[in-house]
Amino acid sequence: MLTNDLLVTKIHKGKIEPVYATLDQKNLEISRSVINLFQEHIGKTYGELIGEIEGFEEIDYRLIRGLTQILERRCIIGMDSPIEPITARRIVFEECNGAVTDIKERKEIIERVARKLSIETNGLEKALWADMEENLVIKEFKTITPENLLRQYNLSLTQTLLFKAWSMEIQIEGNYQDVFWKIKKLGLMYLIQDGKIIIDGPVSIFKMTERYGTALAKLLPVIMKCSKWSLKASILKKTMQGKKVYDFTLDNTRQIFNIEASDIETFDSAIEKEFSLLNFNEWSCKREPELIKAGQYAFIPDFSLERNGTRIFVEIIGFWTPEYLRNKIQKINLLTEKDKLILLVNNNLACSGSEFKVDNLIFYDRKIPYLEILKILRRYEEKQLTEEVGKLKNIEIVLKESIIDLNEIARKYDVGLNALKTVIQQQQKINGYLLIGDQLVDNQTVKTVQSELNGIKKHSEAIIIFEKYGIKSQQMLDVLGYKVKWVGLDPENAEILKA
Repeated sequence: MLTNDLLVTKIHKGKIEPVYATLDQKNLEISRSVINLFQEHIGKTYGELIGEIEGFEEIDYRLIRGLTQILERRCIIGMDSPIEPITARRIVFEECNGAVTDIKERKEIIERVARKLSIETNGLEKALWADMEENLVIKEFKTITPENLLRQYNLSLTQTLLFKAWSMEIQIEGNYQDVFWKIKKLGLMYLIQDGKIIIDGPVSIFKMTERYGTALAKLLPVIMKCSKWSLKASILKKTMQGKKVYDFTLDNTRQIFNIEASDIETFDSAIEKEFSLLNFNEWSCKREPELIKAGQYAFIPDFSLERNGTRIFVEIIGFWTPEYLRNKIQKINLLTEKDKLILLVNNNLACSGSEFKVDNLIFYDRKIPYLEILKILRRYEEKQLTEEVGKLKNIEIVLKESIIDLNEIARKYDVGLNALKTVIQQQQKINGYLLIGDQLVDNQTVKTVQSELNGIKKHSEAIIIFEKYGIKSQQMLDVLGYKVKWVGLDPENAEILKA
């Protein structure tokens, strides 16, 4: 965030936006120069640094001042004095016993006070003014790249603009927990509507206020850490005609900001981490997949398990306070998608199964009930298979090519591979073909490959023949009655033999 005097905006057709710094050669050079000045002034006074910076502010005053404000936060600035300046001034004042009328008298007083304090006279002179801003010393500076400094500057401009915001709508994907944790911490009120999080305060309905502007600015970096996000804010601005409200929009496609994201994934509990490491066969596991509406509340499931377009949510309730548990039960019972939820509840919590209005409820002790979860997933698989087979029965599937990739056909009709295999076998579409892995290979190609394999001993040469015809699976060898003899770990030494 920057001071308001450094914010420059442009307004067009009711929309407002900061004048962002482009990442061009000129701005990168300015950014690099300001960083170098900070680096060169480690151990020197803040006044000396500012003096240098003021020397070239005429190039672009607001940009250079803005960059300076950001870099100052990366410094450790402190006093360089043998004693506290307040103490030094008090003792000198007492020693004066009135006004000092000439240089000679002043020198004598300084020397007497220095002897009393057992310091050098130069040290005492320095201590008298060491707490003035210009005399403070830059002790440390954490550097940054010129490009990242400009990106940080653009982020700070946006935050400064949001000081004037009195409402904001956001849409996010990912990072839900952090966003809602921040919303709660900042004391913001929100409403979930049509997939949007509408952040507002009761006062703003009746009287425009900047009360929420600061909080919205602080929320922005957390929003920007989402995998996908967009926001629309109402910005209050004073004009010659009075106060007006302008729209400000922004989304993740703008690549001019800098948010340092952590690569380290953290979990709320060991049991959640354990869940994330499990393998659920064909089901892919995703953490905090999306926001689900639960009445007027937002509900963020811990995980989703996804397979062929089917998504099942998983919520783990571990050790929490009674109040948190009551709120959690209330939210879960308000969910409109309870039929897609697997709920894991710690056995030691003071609650019973009758309190949860969900079908897939499992109580656990110390470990994730892995097998019980697989049983539930199996029911979803069977249901999905039945639905997809029913869908394919009304579709005429034409098989023409000599090599047919069933995955492509499954994707074409948006069904799972098992459903497709079931239907083509039921409809005897497989006549004239052999099912080899996930491919159908017509009988003529099978004969041709079989002929070319005569006399071939090396496994690698057989693979070359398969690749020539586009056959991906080594199950072809099993179909043609071969077995592979492995000699050591080098696949080049493997041989094929007639079984």
